Order: sequence, then C-alpha cells, then structure tokens
Amino acid sequence: MRNRGGKPARSTILRTIVLALLLLVLAGGCGYRPVVQRGPLADANGVDIVLFTNKSFRSGVEGVLARDLIDEFALRTGQRVLPGDKAQLDLSGTVLSYTTTPVSYNRFDAIQEYAAALTVQATLREKRTQKVLWKGELTEQQVYPVNANIALQQNAEEAAIAKVTRRLAERIWQKIGERF
Repeated sequence: MRNRGGKPARSTILRTIVLALLLLVLAGGCGYRPVVQRGPLADANGVDIVLFTNKSFRSGVEGVLARDLIDEFALRTGQRVLPGDKAQLDLSGTVLSYTTTPVSYNRFDAIQEYAAALTVQATLREKRTQKVLWKGELTEQQVYPVNANIALQQNAEEAAIAKVTRRLAERIWQKIGERF
C-alpha cells in the first residue's frame, strides 16, 4: 500500500521490519552447535578413544567400532576427540563377543537370514584420577541375508557389522550423556 506521495505506507514498512526480524531469529536457531552442556564431557577438554580389546573370534571389529566411536564423538562434541596425552577423559573397553545366529529359514529348511550380534563393555575414565565416570555393557544386532556367493555373503556380514558398530557408538554416546 502506498500513500499519495508514492511512498510505502508506514504499516507496510513496520510489517516488513517485523517479518525480517522474525526470520533472523528463526534462522539463527537452526544452526548446528555441539550439544555438550551436561554430563562428564561438559567440563572436559576432550576425550581419547582407545582401541578396544577384542575377545571375540571376529578380527578387525574393534577397529570398525573405534572409527565409529571417533566419528560419533567428534560430531557430538564439536571435534573434541583428542590424542591420549592431550585429553582429560579416556574411553576404553572390550569387545566381549561377536555371534552370528540363523534367524529365518525357507520352506526347505535352509537358512535365509542371519543376525550378527556384538556385545561390548565400555568405560569412560578421568585420566588424572582414573575415576570411572561411566561404565556399561551394550549389545546390538543386525539381520543380514544369506547368499550362495561367498563374497556377497561376506559383504552382507561386513555391512551388518558396520550398522551394529554405528548403533553401538550412538548408544555409548547416549548412555554417557544420561550417566547411567
């Protein structure tokens, strides 16, 4: 709406300013910020993620888990995963077991799907005092299909392991934040 001089009406200008301010406020709230405002990581400068000990028969699973833990903690803490000598906290643990169990069969009683299950025990400690801030045992599983081609079967199992370790990393982060 314009007044007689061809200038916009005062209410239109005011409405435009209010709308612009509202957009700025809403847009500012959508930015990513690390959420480390409570729990043991809130006061620490960072965490050192130590390669877990592997007591399972499946070699290499501890490396996949370590990579996923580093990725998860770096994402959630704003890159506060530090090398051992610089971090105040230490996340270590053990891969207790890895199992594959048949979970479905076809009409000829042949296995159709397996479930890969991984159980880990993790501990978060303060490095200086060795005080345990959190300790827990977690299990995750993922179903994967059987394949007559051994290479495809192994690929399916490795993909299942990757999903399991990703979920374990997420759950360890969540449990540490909950502090139980």
